[in-house]
Amino acid sequence: MRIIIIGGTGFIGALVAERLLNAGHDPIVFHRGKTEFNLSRAVKRIRGDRTDLPAFRGEFKRLGPQVVIDMIPYTEHEAHKLMDTCRGVAERVVAISSMDVYQAYGRFTRLETGPPHTATLAEESPLRERLYPYRDQAKGPDDMVYSYEKILVERQVLHDPALRGDCPTTAQSIWSRRSATSLVRISETDG
Repeated sequence: MRIIIIGGTGFIGALVAERLLNAGHDPIVFHRGKTEFNLSRAVKRIRGDRTDLPAFRGEFKRLGPQVVIDMIPYTEHEAHKLMDTCRGVAERVVAISSMDVYQAYGRFTRLETGPPHTATLAEESPLRERLYPYRDQAKGPDDMVYSYEKILVERQVLHDPALRGDCPTTAQSIWSRRSATSLVRISETDG
C-alpha cells in the first residue's frame, strides 16, 4: 500500500515511515526539510510546507496513495485543506489527534468544571465542551496556539461526506514505538 505521511520527519512520523516500510508498504514522507532524519533511501520524500498543501494535490494524485497520514493537523483550517487536497486522491485520511480533546483533560487542567474522570479514556469518552484550550496562552491571533483545536480537526476529518477519515488520539500511547506500529495497523484496516 502506498501511504503519504505529512510531517513524517519529526517526533513519531519517522518511526511510522520505518514501520510501514518494514511491513512491506511504500511510505512517502511530505516534509519541509527542516528536520534531519535517518530513513532508508527506499522511503520517498516530497519537500513542501503544509501551508501550501493544495499546491501538491497533483503530485499526490500522480503518486496514487491509498492512505494519507497527517501527523500534525492542529487547526480546523489545516484539516479542511487536508481533506480538500486528499478528496479524489486517496481512499482514506488518518489525522493524528490528541488527548486534549477529552473532557477529562478539560477538567484536569481546570478549563472545565466537574469532578475528575476516573475511568480509562477511550475513543468514545466525552469531549471537552470549551474549545481552543490554549488560546489564553497565545501571543496573538497569528500564534499557532490561538487557533489550535483538535476537536474541530476531528470534525472535519470524520464527517467528510466523500472521504473516509480516522482520528486516532494519543490515548493509544502515540509517544512510543508501539504507537508507530498501531498507526501502521490503523492504516491497514478497512473498518
